[in-house]
Amino acid sequence: MPNASDHYKSFKEGIQRAKLIRRDLAKTLTEDQPQKVRGLNKAYIETLKEIIRQGEFFLDTSDNFLLGLKVAITIDNYKAFLSTLQ
Repeated sequence: MPNASDHYKSFKEGIQRAKLIRRDLAKTLTEDQPQKVRGLNKAYIETLKEIIRQGEFFLDTSDNFLLGLKVAITIDNYKAFLSTLQ
């Protein structure tokens, strides 16, 4: 069963993955490759959802208050961003 450090590691990996997807989106021209842009957008949204899920699992299993506070703020920011998209 995964523990708090496993969830935090997955949380951080998700953030890194989201950064890479954003970088690819910035390089991709919408009019030239619309299918690729749609795929990257979908991957980005799914990655954000997974970041939120792993962050919440971390908060449920961790006793580290300061790290938990940082994770909670990040989760709230991603939730607010996702709510603007839907």
